[in-house]
Amino acid sequence: MSVEFKTLDNGITIINDQIDVESASIGVWIGAGSSNENNDECGIAHMLEHMAFKGTKNRNAETIAREIEDVGGDINAYTSKEVTAYFLKVLKENAELGVDILSDIIKNSTFPKDEIERERGVIISEIGQSYDAPDDRVFENFTKTAFKNQPMGRPILGTKETVSSFKQSDLKFFLDSNYTPENMVVSMSGNLKKDHLFKIVEEKFSEIKKGNKPKKVNSEWTSGFIAEDRDLEQTQLVFGVEGLKNIDIDRFSLRALSIILGGGMSSRLFQEIREKRGLCYSIFSFTQMQNSSGVFGFYAGTSPNDVDQLLEASLIEWKKIKKFISSEELDRAKSQMKSGFIMGQESNSSRSEYYAKNMISFRKLIETKEVIRSIENISISSIYDLCEKLLNSAKPVLSVIGPNANSLKKLEISTILN
Repeated sequence: MSVEFKTLDNGITIINDQIDVESASIGVWIGAGSSNENNDECGIAHMLEHMAFKGTKNRNAETIAREIEDVGGDINAYTSKEVTAYFLKVLKENAELGVDILSDIIKNSTFPKDEIERERGVIISEIGQSYDAPDDRVFENFTKTAFKNQPMGRPILGTKETVSSFKQSDLKFFLDSNYTPENMVVSMSGNLKKDHLFKIVEEKFSEIKKGNKPKKVNSEWTSGFIAEDRDLEQTQLVFGVEGLKNIDIDRFSLRALSIILGGGMSSRLFQEIREKRGLCYSIFSFTQMQNSSGVFGFYAGTSPNDVDQLLEASLIEWKKIKKFISSEELDRAKSQMKSGFIMGQESNSSRSEYYAKNMISFRKLIETKEVIRSIENISISSIYDLCEKLLNSAKPVLSVIGPNANSLKKLEISTILN
């Protein structure tokens, strides 16, 4: 195995993935995201991620950008429900610079007050943009309903009210509470001098003091219907049930089930709803697997006149899959899963993220051959067992945006499913 890891005395895990490429992908992954916020902090994890690029004790915002771009690299970050990541890509000879910049951001960000005000406006604009995108909004409403009044159900971006209230001290408190060494993984992938880079990372990150690892977030699924009437050309809908956590032993079977149902042009939903009936342009199934929760569902956009027919026909396909899956469908799903994973492993950016998330979720590294073996072991009977587990006593959630969206409430969804 070309990947190794070590854990420093303060709890930070360092991963080095040795592959023969000319670039280095390096990142810091923190096992905390928007689900670690309380109600008044909604959006603060995302704002903290934005502010990390706005200046440190050693570099201002322009210097951070310029030092990376001077060597032809790029730097970025993201916030999810349970993870925040800061990552960059440079040529391998500039890896040490990359480590220095990332450690500076994590350890020494100053959150200048004038930058907070400027970035506050940027994020509020981002919130407005998300509201104006119905395909974003319908998912946000779905999550809000599925995890009602819980951190997992709150928007990652926050609200205009909460974002408007954040102070410098709030950002520092959230960072100190969640960016603790035990909750942090530094992951590197590339043709790197392992011992040298391990030493550099240890020098840069070992001085971060131990803290209390954030409390584990628990989520409880709630069924429901949410409709948002809007004057749109298309009606957007998301339907789903409680899925699996990302450590569940059946997670590979669920991915195969999702592919068979709505993963690509050969899937059942695409063939039946779009190709045969012409009821939509876009339809797909999805899984979301977190440490504390999971979702399995599908999305579609259609004419307001066709939405009842589309939903009913889609749920019939959902019901039929519990009773029959062909060996050809399973083989196709396995091939898609294997090829998607293997192709992803050809990118050192994907590899560094993959191994970091392994460590956050499983506290170990999962080798490629173990993933392939798990995919090959998926059987039709394992998917039937999963359908029994997830679908037979499901508590569905339906989110709809469009003209007369509330009219869908009359559909007896549970009756169709069972």
